[in-house]
Amino acid sequence: METQSVEAVKLLSRIEKSLRELIDEAGGSRVDLESNSIALAGRELCWVTVDDQRSLVRHSSALSFDVGDLRRVHADLHRGAWLWSHFWMEAAEGVLHQECDWMREPVIDNDEPVMDGDAALELDQFPRDPEWIPEWMATKAAAYHKEAERRERRRQRDRERRAKKKAEAAQAEGTSGSDGPAGE
Repeated sequence: METQSVEAVKLLSRIEKSLRELIDEAGGSRVDLESNSIALAGRELCWVTVDDQRSLVRHSSALSFDVGDLRRVHADLHRGAWLWSHFWMEAAEGVLHQECDWMREPVIDNDEPVMDGDAALELDQFPRDPEWIPEWMATKAAAYHKEAERRERRRQRDRERRAKKKAEAAQAEGTSGSDGPAGE
């Protein structure tokens, strides 16, 4: 079994306490929290089961921050950080469970896919061994870098064009200034 850092243990304890409070407040039998995260974007959804009915509930921003911090703490040198995680607790047990996925494309916004820049930033923040980079992430990161290179080439052309215009203007001003007064 993998040992947890002191920081991870503290975060897991706070997450467990928050989820237990959600169960108690709702009088539920189970609570589930799903986290989808990549780079700086993330979303947590929380459900409480009461009388066999699963309902979406609001949770504290502190819980979301703890989950995000746990993701950072759980990052490893080979797999990077998990992109999806499911936390759950049965009221009868009172024990926090967690499963994680490092390869699944996270769903941050139901209408929009993960942006290319998010995939590139994720790999910058949490590098991965090649076998732990899912195809969707590699494709999006490559597209982002290709576009960034294209933008940089365009900026360089614009800088060169402005410098040329500035030099031509300076040369024209220098030439007209050396001819003497107009009309001579």
